[in-house]
Order: sequence, then structure tokens, then C-alpha cells
Amino acid sequence: MTNHTLKKFDRDLEQIKAELNELASIVLKEFEQAIDIFDQPNTELADNIVAQDRIANQCLSNIEQHGARVLARQHAVADDLRFILSSMRIAPRLERVGDYAKSMAVKSSQFKQVIPDELNEIFHQMHLHLVTMLRSVIEAYNTKNATQANVVWEGDDTLDAYYRDVYTRLIQGFSQQTTSSQQLVELLFIAKGLERAGDHISDIATDVQFMVNGA
Repeated sequence: MTNHTLKKFDRDLEQIKAELNELASIVLKEFEQAIDIFDQPNTELADNIVAQDRIANQCLSNIEQHGARVLARQHAVADDLRFILSSMRIAPRLERVGDYAKSMAVKSSQFKQVIPDELNEIFHQMHLHLVTMLRSVIEAYNTKNATQANVVWEGDDTLDAYYRDVYTRLIQGFSQQTTSSQQLVELLFIAKGLERAGDHISDIATDVQFMVNGA
């Protein structure tokens, strides 16, 4: 490739990285607002998250199109090829994580009863752990740190443990009838969504490891 072509290629790589970080920023913001709605139901804020999610969808489309154009136009070396392919795999996973934040916000905005303190605390711990995983995996992507990505991958076990605890408490709630069955069902869906979001973040961590090590 000529010097001019190389510079254009480098700019393309930086643009893909910037677009993915923009998507990650939107998803993080969605989760930060979703827990606020969980604590204090707010349909207006939930509508705002739905609007943000549409922007996230556009970011995903931009990354996919940009990556495809670069692959079609340039003959990338192995490291750059792994970066492009990994970014194109990470982007839809991030968008899916954002979908779970949107679902949490919309469901929480309809809550009519106060969530019991112990259950509320576990949801907050689960949410905090998820957001920490998300921040860390994006940092691992930006710094090409496979070791950090592996720590994120291992952290999914903790999220699964939180989910099992929440699930047990919610099932007990159905028999105790201290909270409406409808709200318990919604809480169960939210908990499962957080658990599934963690699975996607774990997959992103695997993508980062491939990007760095090629395996």
C-alpha cells in the first residue's frame, strides 16, 4: 500500500474504534439511567432510553458498514484484520446489551409497589457488577489487554450467582404474596436480562482475547 493509502487505512481503523466507543458510551448511559428508573419509576426517562437505543442501532449499522467497506477495499495484515473482525463482532453484542438496559427501564417504569429492601440490594449489586464488567471489557478493547479481558470473562460467574439468588427470592415471593405476581414476573425478566447481558459481555471479552492473541 502507498503511504497515502496507509494513512487512510489507519484513519479507518481509528474511526471504527471511535464508533464502537460511541456505542459503548450509549449502552453504559442506558444502564445508568435504567437503575434510576428501577429505584424511582419514570416513564419519561424510560422513553428517553428507548430513543437512545435507536441511536445505538444506528451506531451498530455504521460500524458494520464501515468495517465491510474497509475489508473490501484493503488487504489488511493479520493484526488489523483481527481488529476489524473483532470490532464487527463486538458491536452487535454491545447493541444487544443495550436492549436489556432498555427492557429494564421500560419494565421498571411501570412498577406500582416498592421492592423489598433485601431484593432491591441484590439487584443493585447485580447491576453494579454488570456495569463494572462492561466498563472493563471496553477498556480491555481499547488497550488491547487480553489479561483484563480474561478477568471480565471470569466475572460472569459472579453475575450468574447473583441471578440464582434473585431467582430463588422471587420464587419465594410468589408463595409469600408480599409483592404482586405481575411485578414479580417483571423482576424475574429484568434479572434474566441482566444475566444474559453478562453473557454477551463475556463473549465480548472472548472477542478481545481473539483480537489480541489470535486465539
